[in-house]
Amino acid sequence: MEASLCGTLAVAAGFIGLVAGDKQNALVKELFDWYKTAELPVYNPDFPDHEVTVAESTMCYDSVSKFIQKEDVAFGSPERSSRCAGVAAEVVRKTATMLNREFA
Repeated sequence: MEASLCGTLAVAAGFIGLVAGDKQNALVKELFDWYKTAELPVYNPDFPDHEVTVAESTMCYDSVSKFIQKEDVAFGSPERSSRCAGVAAEVVRKTATMLNREFA
């Protein structure tokens, strides 16, 4: 796997760019900084005893690698897929919370 930005962050940043005007850069930075320090995923209904990890990076490879090493699962495992879905949900939640705060 090549190192690239987490896809959910890319989509969230694009959406922020569509609606945030001159606040775009600050909001994307806030989102990325949060992602690098957040214990994710908070929600994982398929595997309720899941491990959480801190990516310390916005790169997909870093985030996923930490999880699969901690859980001792394969990249293609259902646990990894479910974890990524949970992370995506958390990024959407954080993005919505930030935008609601800015534009409420």
